Amino acid sequence: MKNVDIYRTLKDEIAVSNYPDGELLPTDLLYAERFQVSRPTVARVMNRLEEEGVIGRKAGYGTFVIKHEKPSLSSKELTLGLLIPALGETEIFEPICGQIANLADAHNFTLLWGGGGTIQNRGVNLAIQLAQKYIAKKVDGVFFTPLELIPEAAEQNRLIVSMFSKAGISVVLLDSDIIHPPRTSGYDRIGIDNIEAGFVVASHLIEQGCKKIGFATRRNAASTVHMRLIGGREAILQAGLKHDQMEEIFIKGNEEEFVRNTDLSRFDGLICSNDAMAAPLLVELDRSGVRIPEDIKIAAFDDVKYASLIKTPLTTYRQPCLDIGTSAVETMISRIKNPEMAARVVRVQGKLVIRESTSKR
Repeated sequence: MKNVDIYRTLKDEIAVSNYPDGELLPTDLLYAERFQVSRPTVARVMNRLEEEGVIGRKAGYGTFVIKHEKPSLSSKELTLGLLIPALGETEIFEPICGQIANLADAHNFTLLWGGGGTIQNRGVNLAIQLAQKYIAKKVDGVFFTPLELIPEAAEQNRLIVSMFSKAGISVVLLDSDIIHPPRTSGYDRIGIDNIEAGFVVASHLIEQGCKKIGFATRRNAASTVHMRLIGGREAILQAGLKHDQMEEIFIKGNEEEFVRNTDLSRFDGLICSNDAMAAPLLVELDRSGVRIPEDIKIAAFDDVKYASLIKTPLTTYRQPCLDIGTSAVETMISRIKNPEMAARVVRVQGKLVIRESTSKR
C-alpha cells in the first residue's frame, strides 16, 4: 500500500472508532505487518498524524489517540489572529503557526494570518497596522511574536499589547516576552526554557573541550537570547571556569564583515543566538579557511530544516514546534474563557541535536 492509503485508512479508523482519549494504538511493527510495508513507512504516516494532532507519540509509552470534542452548535466560533513579524523569513515560526491552524476545527476558531517586514527590519508600521486591523475586526485573541533587533522594539511591543488589552483582546506571546528578564510582562507566553537551552548548549561545548566560548548575537535581540546567554554563563560557572570565559559579541552588518573584522581565534567555541545567524557564519568561516570543528566549534538554537543540510551540519537546540503550537492554542482558549486567571508561562521541552559543527565524525 502507498503511504497516502495507509494514512487515510488509519485516520478514518480513528475518526469513526470509539477509542477513548489516550487509548494506546498498536505498535508500528504490528501496523507494518498488517499493511505489508516497512516500519519506516509506518513511522512516516504516524509522524504526519502526529503533526495533525490526531495522535500523540511518547517514548517509553507508545502511540495514543488524541480525541477532540466536537464543539456544540450553540458555542461561539472564535476569531484568532497571528501577528508574527518577518513571518516567511523566520522558518521556526512556520510550523508553529501551521500547528495552530491545524487545530482550528477541533477548537472551533477561525485563524487570520498576519506578518510583515524582514529579519533586519521587523516592520513596526506593518505590525501596528495589523494590530489596528485585528481590533477593527474585533478578534477574540492574538498570537504575537514581539518585535526585535530595532532600538524601539520594547516601546513598540508595549504599545501593541496595550492596544489589544484596551480592546479586550486576549494576547498569547510566542517565543519571547515583551520585556527583558528577569522581569516578566504578565502576559501568557509559550516557548522553550531558554535558560536551560543555553545551559545545555554551553555544557556540550565544554564537554567537547572548549575553554573560551563566544556568544554571538545582535543588538536589541529578543528576551529569549538574553536567557540563553544567562544559561550559558551558568554552565561556565558550574564547570568551574571563570565568568569571563564566555564573552558576548555583537554582530554588526553581515556575516562576511563580522568574520573579516572579528578576531575569532581567541575562541575555541562559538554559540550563535539562532540557526539563521549560525548558517551564514559557517559558510563565511569555511571560505576564510577556518576548520570546523577543529579550529572552532559552533552551536546554535532552533534546528530549522537547513541546519542539517549545510556543508558542515550544525549542532543546535531543537525547538518542539508542534508542542509550542498546541500549547499556544490551549492557553489562548483558557485565557478567553477565564480572562482573570493568572498569567501562564508554558515551557516545552527541547532537545540538543549534535552534528559535525561540534563533533567530528
